[in-house]
Order: sequence, then structure tokens, then C-alpha cells
Amino acid sequence: MNLKKLIKLLICLGSILSSLNANAQVVILQSTVDKLESYKNFSYQYVYKLKEAFGDTSIFNSKFLLLKTPEEKELGYVFRLESSFGDMKVPSIEQYDGKKFTALYPKDSTYYTSQRKNAQAEDFSRSLPGELNYMKTFSKEHPAKLIQSADTIINSINCYHLVFNTMDTIVNKDHLYVRRHLFINKVTDLPVGIVIRARSSGYGKEVTNYYADEFYFNYKMDQDNVNLAYFAIPEEFHPAKQKPNEQVVLLASGKVAPDFTLYDSDGKKTSLSQFKGKIVLLDFFFVGCGACMQTLAPLDKLDKKYKNKNFVILSISDRDSKKLVTEFKESQHISNQVYPNGGDVAKLYHMTAGPTFYFIDQEGKISSAFIGVADNFEEKMSVIIDNLIKKS
Repeated sequence: MNLKKLIKLLICLGSILSSLNANAQVVILQSTVDKLESYKNFSYQYVYKLKEAFGDTSIFNSKFLLLKTPEEKELGYVFRLESSFGDMKVPSIEQYDGKKFTALYPKDSTYYTSQRKNAQAEDFSRSLPGELNYMKTFSKEHPAKLIQSADTIINSINCYHLVFNTMDTIVNKDHLYVRRHLFINKVTDLPVGIVIRARSSGYGKEVTNYYADEFYFNYKMDQDNVNLAYFAIPEEFHPAKQKPNEQVVLLASGKVAPDFTLYDSDGKKTSLSQFKGKIVLLDFFFVGCGACMQTLAPLDKLDKKYKNKNFVILSISDRDSKKLVTEFKESQHISNQVYPNGGDVAKLYHMTAGPTFYFIDQEGKISSAFIGVADNFEEKMSVIIDNLIKKS
């Protein structure tokens, strides 16, 4: 056999093995889906650990209860989700009764019927049927992106190990990926856990890593007391009083900017007054704020563009520790000064949402202020800075 024929044969064998491997995964996954769908109702508990691109690991303890309801055409289930975050003593409760999605607050026995579009679909997507249906659809559409790894032990349970490569690419020489690992109990066919490992460039200015771990336990099937009445709002609960919308009023233009003193991430003491004679952009943010992350790259460009034109950016976190802000600044290669523990200053400047911006002119007066990220953010900020420079 010549070399070309051998190579073709090996490629053919590889394709066959890949196909067989994908088919084996589909069979395992379908068996788990069928198992859960065979029950009239089932519940389970889980611990969810999330480490976002920045910040400490968040830990949620939850219980999901689902009742199969053929009349519910969209989801096929009604459900109840109880969750507690960290050391919360009273869990929050969200439930869908087939008609409305409701949030219950046991602390004061109030409830709120959500007007948020697709609220029930969003919560259901986090349930096991929602997660498995997503994986099932993905496996049909992208069979080549499934990998059946060697069986493994998770929490002392012998498990099948399925890997879904939902994203795998190279961007600017960086390997970006999202891998979902599904662990299924080989004896019961029930999920033991889902683990996500990812490296992404879509969050912040630099490539970042994040992970999520979700482990399931304490399954209960076909419980006698679970029916549609179980998902009714308890009689002792009453509607929550709607609070009037509070209009955010930022400090007015022309007002002298309140002075403050903070220590930056390097421990250097800084007061606003020491920048008199310069144009100052106050950038109020917090680590993990999605809109704030969108400003990182344009703010960096502005910092470099106006570096020698008496312009300075002071980024102030209203809630984050020195350790977190330092790690954030280093990982995102932020060039301007960044200040942790700025809660009191944020209140002084009426910050209620991130990001909030204040331009302070050379005389130390507020020139303008706004909340959020506008379209053409960098361009609009440049216009403001240029106009302030012309006035000097």
C-alpha cells in the first residue's frame, strides 16, 4: 500500500471513529433525557459556583422542583426554584405556574409578578431539562464537536464524561474556547454535574478566563404531594408595594466638584484638588459591571491620546477591594489610575449605576455628567475633551 492510500485510509478510519464516538455520546445523553422525562415530577438540589472574568467566586445553593405539564406547550413543565447566595438565611423563590412567573419574598411574605419578557424561559434554561435540551440540540447540529472522555469519578460516583466544544477558535493568536463537561452517573443515568471552562475575548479589554461548576444531588422523583396547586402563591403572601421610580439627579454643571481623597491601587494618596488646572474624567465603575467593561478599551485610547494635554482619568470603584482592583488593573492592562473602596466618593457624586462619568474642567468645576455607554463612546468623549482644551 502506498503512502497516499495509507493516509486516506487513516483519515477515513478517523472519521468513522469520530462518528461512532459522537453516536455513543448521543445515546448516553438521550438516555438521560428519557430518564428525566419519564417522571411526572422530580426535584434536585445543586451547588452552583461561578468565577467570572473578574471577582471572587460566587456560590449559590439551590433547589429545583419541576412538574411535567403537557398543557404547557412552550416549556412542558411548571417549576419552582429556591436559591440562596452565600450566607443568606432566607432563600429567594421564583416559580412558574403555567400562566405567570412570580418572585416570592419569604422575609416579608410578599410576591411580585414579573413583567419581564421570557422570565420563565430564562429560569427554565438553567434547569436540568433546559441544560440537557441545549446539549441535545447542539449534539445534533455539531456532532463533530462532541468528545466522550474516559469515565471518571465525581463526588465518589462513577460517571460518563461528555465534552461539548461549543466554541474553539484562534483570534489574534489567542486560543479562545468554551467547553461544557457533562458528568452522568453510570448507574442511574442521572446528571451529577456540569462544568464550564472558558477563555474569551468578549468581556473586557483583554482575553480572560472564567469557569462555572454545577453539581446535583438529593434527587426525588414522583412525589405524591406535587401537583399544580403546589405552585399557587401561598395565602399568607401579599403583593409587594411598588416603589415609585426614583429619578437619578447627578451633580449639576457649573458646580464646584466636591473634593475627595483616595488611595490608588498602588497605595498612593490622591486628592481631586491636586489636579486643578487639568481636565479630569471621573469614571465610576465596579468590577463585573458589563457596561463598564465596554468602556475599558476606549478609555485606554483616550488616556494615551490626551496624555500630554493636561488630561487625566481617575477610575473609582464604588465597592471593590484593593486586592480585586489591583488584579483587575493588571489583567486588563489599564493605563490610568484606579482607586478601590470608593463608596463614599461614589455617594458624594450621586452614583447609582455603573458606569457614571463626570468631566471636571481646569477650574475644578463640573462640566458635564452622564450615566452609561453611548454609541460612538470614544468619539463623543473626544469631542468633550477637545472642547474643554479649547477653553483653556
